[in-house]
Amino acid sequence: MSKLIALCKPQSNALVSEIFDIWNNGNAVAVLDPTFPAKYLKTMLDVLDPDVVVSEKKEHTLRNRVVDLPSDAALVIATSGTQGTPKAMVHTHTSLLTSALATANYLGVEKGNGQWLNALPLVHIGGFSTITKASFLELEINVLKRFDYSEIAKLAREKKTYMPIVRANLNHIDPSDFEALIIGGGRPPTNTPANAHVTYGLTETGSGCVYDGRPLEGVSIKISDIGEILISGDILAKCYRNGDPLVDEQGYFHTGDFGTLKNDQLSVKGRIADVIRSGGETIFPLDVEEIIASMSGISEVAIVGLDNDRFEQIPWAVVVPNTDRAVPSLDEIKNRVRNTLPHYCAPRGLTIVEKLPKTQLGKVRKKEIIQTLNNSVH
Repeated sequence: MSKLIALCKPQSNALVSEIFDIWNNGNAVAVLDPTFPAKYLKTMLDVLDPDVVVSEKKEHTLRNRVVDLPSDAALVIATSGTQGTPKAMVHTHTSLLTSALATANYLGVEKGNGQWLNALPLVHIGGFSTITKASFLELEINVLKRFDYSEIAKLAREKKTYMPIVRANLNHIDPSDFEALIIGGGRPPTNTPANAHVTYGLTETGSGCVYDGRPLEGVSIKISDIGEILISGDILAKCYRNGDPLVDEQGYFHTGDFGTLKNDQLSVKGRIADVIRSGGETIFPLDVEEIIASMSGISEVAIVGLDNDRFEQIPWAVVVPNTDRAVPSLDEIKNRVRNTLPHYCAPRGLTIVEKLPKTQLGKVRKKEIIQTLNNSVH
């Protein structure tokens, strides 16, 4: 029976070599970030449930796992936990290979020609998947500890380069250094370079499975009666770490995201958990955020729903100012939103903050924002 070996070490090319050693020995791997607080590391160990933990000092800690691994397990990896405690799932070599080949086919990657660069955390699928995307196409892989563009640019200019990038770093690069850039998030940012591809995917789908609104080869997408995005295909993880099934009886994974599908083009509306119900109306925060983010004086914005006795929820804007210009007033924001969307989509309140709480991959922790606002607004 294969073991699950968790590597709790800083990310590097040496760590990638250790991952392949574990696979070559017939075992599965998980990656932990040694900079995580001790309490969170304990939570992650409970979620991942490894047999062995290998630390930076090459110390080995044996554990009695709770649930056995499937025989074909390759990777156990956790979600980012934006809605609470992370969930871990089991990917197989087949699911990772399928994702890598479908991505390569879409991007036109030639076997043995080029490299993948990665500065995203390997503890998340967006970073980890660069390893398999490189390996299965016999490309080089360079894993960096952090985003340092001077180092990235030097490597990127040596050969054809593919790299995932978070939106916040788009303004700090020269897109011409790359063959292709991969941006997660489902909706294109306003400054999307011509050679960048906006992807939609989850940990369960082995990273992005929809590129520029189009499902990758072998990926089937449909929209449920309530508007939820459902996905099937060999790119899906086999099961959750606790053994729970990932898919329904028809083989579809329920993403928890709202979306629309027209002419095979997927448009993501946002997390179902983030949708705001106000006075019997449905508000999609992404639609409102897109409008407000285009206003001068605003660097970032999050729209959340606060509980309200009369309306059930009310939309509230949390804004990070652009220091170069004055922040628009609440009335100005309301008017801008109402020029495009129904009046009920306009925020009822405005809070200005220095920064939004985010995950390592730049996803806004809306649950944390709501908890903070509930303590201060009510």
